[in-house]
Amino acid sequence: MRMNRKASDLASAFIGLLLLSTDPAMAQDLSPIQDMLETVEAALTGPIGIAVATLAVIGTGFMCMMGRLNWGWFASVVIGIVLIFSAGTIVAGFT
Repeated sequence: MRMNRKASDLASAFIGLLLLSTDPAMAQDLSPIQDMLETVEAALTGPIGIAVATLAVIGTGFMCMMGRLNWGWFASVVIGIVLIFSAGTIVAGFT
C-alpha cells in the first residue's frame, strides 16, 4: 500500500514538472487551409467552372433541340450558374 502511494506521488510530481516545463502554444497558422480553399474557389469560378457551365448550357440546348427539355431542369441549370458565379458578390454583401 505504501508503495502505491509513493508511485502516485512520483507520477504526480512528474506530471507537474512536465506541465511547468512546456511552452504555451502559439496561435496556429491556418494559411495552408486558406490557400486550399481559395484554390477550390478559384477553380469553381474560373476556367473549370466556366467549362462546366458551358457544358450544362450545351446539354440543355441539345435537350431543347430534341424536344425533351424540362423547363424546371433548365431553370435549375440557369439559377445554379448564376449562384456559382455571383457567390463572391453575394457573400461580400453579407459581410
